[in-house]
Amino acid sequence: MEEGDGIGIETIDVPGALSDEDIRSLTSLLRDSIDGGYSIGFLHSSSDDELRDFWQNESSKLTGESFLLLARVDGEVAGCVIITREARANGRHRAEFRKLMVHSVHQRKGIGIALESKASEEAKGRGVTLLYLDSATAFLVESVYESWGWIRVGSIPGYATNPDGTLVATTYFYKQL
Repeated sequence: MEEGDGIGIETIDVPGALSDEDIRSLTSLLRDSIDGGYSIGFLHSSSDDELRDFWQNESSKLTGESFLLLARVDGEVAGCVIITREARANGRHRAEFRKLMVHSVHQRKGIGIALESKASEEAKGRGVTLLYLDSATAFLVESVYESWGWIRVGSIPGYATNPDGTLVATTYFYKQL
């Protein structure tokens, strides 16, 4: 685990390496993001069992090339991001930057940028030269990702839904490493 500004960032890249407590904390983090109105792939009506199943499934897919970063504050999960490496031969140079979340009580403390920076560094160290992402979260789209060096490609209207079920545009970005 690396320490910086009171934030510990841990890399998980072994299938099933998340503890039961980590799964519980990540489920709580995902619920917090949903309750905050972030379009993160789930709805307000999604059950905690669905959220827990998501994390258990993601945990089973972690490898030396696809990994999860956990940001911890005082040992508690405060944020995360998933990097998923492309498995097909013609895309081995790229990976998707997914599910960047910071718990509402820890936002605006530098955790998001610490996760983004560490994810970019780790991906590059594993041979990734291109990261890409999509986001429907307005403040990330409108100011944050570009300030972190991501290039906006374009948006697709009505692509996803917010947790309340309303349709929202999704914006795509890339970052060369």
